[in-house]
Amino acid sequence: MKEVLLNTIDRLYAKGDFHYVLAKYIDKDYWARTFNDEVEQIFIDNLTDFSYSTCFSYFIQSSRGPNFRVGSDEFNDYLKEKNEITGIMVLISVIAPYSVVKYVRYHDNDGAIQMHEAYSPLDNETERIHIRMLEILTNHGIQKLDDDLLHVVVPNISLELKEEDVTIFNCLFEDSY
Repeated sequence: MKEVLLNTIDRLYAKGDFHYVLAKYIDKDYWARTFNDEVEQIFIDNLTDFSYSTCFSYFIQSSRGPNFRVGSDEFNDYLKEKNEITGIMVLISVIAPYSVVKYVRYHDNDGAIQMHEAYSPLDNETERIHIRMLEILTNHGIQKLDDDLLHVVVPNISLELKEEDVTIFNCLFEDSY
């Protein structure tokens, strides 16, 4: 699997910058509509931004929760009062059939909003949503990648923000420092 991913990344990045194409021609709501059609009682916050990302990015929570957009005043105020919001973070590569699906918890830490990843369900609703997301992605031919693969360094690749020690995650999902 590691060699397949490294070969895919080499082929994609040897061809040049494709961020313009992603921003211009990709429907950022494609997966959001699919998830809404196939999963009951969810609220999707579409965080997709192709500036340095090559993936769809969604924060998905139960519609039984507060349902505020990440970073909004309502979101921040809710966290100050109630302290946390739980959900699932789903990243789907636009350039290859791979995804990252994680449990996440946003909380207020003395006025600073922080997001923490979790490796087990945070509650019954996050578990239900996580299971359905994985089923949907698998049914559409999208494979979930585990952390050990995401941290593999790709040889001979330099990105705009991450010039050295570029990982599979950086290549398929997010260019970052």
